[in-house]
Amino acid sequence: GAEVSGGVRLAISQVGFLPADAKPFTARESFTTMRVVDTRSGQVVFQSDTPPRRLPSTVTGAEAPDVWVGDVTALTAPGRYHLVSDTGATSAPFSISGDVFDVPRRLVQRVFYFQRAFTAVEAAYARGPWVHSSDASRAPPGVEGGWHDAGDYSLYNMTTVSALFWLLQTAADFQPVDDATGVPESGNGHPDLLDEARWGLRWLLTTQTPEGAFRNSTCLVEYGPYGRNPVETGPPYRAGEPGTIATARSVGVLAMAADVFRGRDDQFAQRLLTAARRGWQYLEARPDEHSDGPTCPAYRQDGDAAVGRAVRRFAAAGLLLATGEPAFADAFAATADDPLDEPSPYRVGAYAALLYRRAAAADPDVRATLDDRLTAVAVRVAGEVEAHPFGWSGRYVWGSAGVGAERTGLLVSTCLRDPVGHARSCRAARASLDYLFGRNSLGRAYVSGLPGVTTGRQHAFHHWLATLDATPYLFPGAIAGGPNERPEPNDGSRPLARPRAVWGYWDDPAMPRSDATPVDARYTDNDSWSTNELAIAWQAPVLYALHFAAAPRLAAGQPAR
Repeated sequence: GAEVSGGVRLAISQVGFLPADAKPFTARESFTTMRVVDTRSGQVVFQSDTPPRRLPSTVTGAEAPDVWVGDVTALTAPGRYHLVSDTGATSAPFSISGDVFDVPRRLVQRVFYFQRAFTAVEAAYARGPWVHSSDASRAPPGVEGGWHDAGDYSLYNMTTVSALFWLLQTAADFQPVDDATGVPESGNGHPDLLDEARWGLRWLLTTQTPEGAFRNSTCLVEYGPYGRNPVETGPPYRAGEPGTIATARSVGVLAMAADVFRGRDDQFAQRLLTAARRGWQYLEARPDEHSDGPTCPAYRQDGDAAVGRAVRRFAAAGLLLATGEPAFADAFAATADDPLDEPSPYRVGAYAALLYRRAAAADPDVRATLDDRLTAVAVRVAGEVEAHPFGWSGRYVWGSAGVGAERTGLLVSTCLRDPVGHARSCRAARASLDYLFGRNSLGRAYVSGLPGVTTGRQHAFHHWLATLDATPYLFPGAIAGGPNERPEPNDGSRPLARPRAVWGYWDDPAMPRSDATPVDARYTDNDSWSTNELAIAWQAPVLYALHFAAAPRLAAGQPAR
């Protein structure tokens, strides 16, 4: 869209909408009428004279203290369109179609294939130049499967468990059947989403020690200069330490997976449950320990008793779901009154609550209390979405898109309980995806390679991709970190670095920014890991939200059929 100082004048999702969706947009200046133009024919197909809603904004800068929010919901005919206001402002094109989310959903899921560790990424499945041979020779003995966490090569228990939680939630809530996404397992008669989950579960299983504990990471400590780190060669990975925090997270998600795979692959389900029980025994022998090892300490939570209780609650909920045994209901109830945080890889209390309420053996009164507490959090998040000038659920921190996706996951799960009673959560969940797809200050889709997107993410901080330096640079479907109010330590530009210049949060001439840059525009499409890394823990809740968005009656807050 045409730009003014401070941002895009008309911001709307560039992916588009199902015919029955609400179709909000945000304008940076007041308008009286809004025309919808058929992008192919140039004909005006719809005009809205409904006055926009003026909304105060603290995130679009001093030059834009207010925005104007409108919608073209009444337009339902499939096609390709753009907006033009009576002030001359225009938007990027967008689509209306009954299958508008099918390709984005498939591409977001396929990112997990590109992030697979200890295997080759092959041309037949990459469908582009993003290939490498196997790095299995660098793995610790016996370790296999799993995903590289992000732009680095390490594998972490925390982010793997979070990604698995949302993949398994997707399987349980939406029952995906797609077996043709173009991964090695496609065509095997099982949904590709579960094949991908199995890849992550396989890594978890190989990190369990003979004592039943799980290690916190498979860690790569040493890197060469950025752009000289091929996946296939380099120093060996180190096995992280076993601890009760990683063990409890693993127990919960393995038991959850055992429930999902039961009836689909009973032998695998039993293997998962056996490993979870062994992990529980390890925890039971260490009731007051909250340990997390120091190798690759990016996500370390050693000694945090609140985290320790929450992950044990998650473990108990998973085992209650998988077994129905009363002892696990009692173990959950022992700390069920702890504060309920928003869902997050760092704080899994909400994961535990969502898991517990799935269990047939759950206490109805405890379930009802949890539902009330989850609803209270969702209502607060929905209010923040409604007050945000672009209808977003995130926060301006490192991984802001992931934070928004996690909070959207809570909104979705609340909507699914009662789409009519929780219609506000349904609408807020759907609106937050629009932000990710272009309804934001920069008018940029924070996802790579989506067909039809005019201005999308093209770059990323990523050691393999920087070394490969392919064209296109970034494989499709990867979620950016998103706007961040302040850079993380060491995220700076190094224009004289070799073999390639590195452009960080500040000093990138292609996307200059300063303290005066509005916070919603503090994203740079370069090597800035503060805003432009990718991570498996961000991909999975976005995938969950995409499956929700493809169910039009739910996203509109209407009864499910």
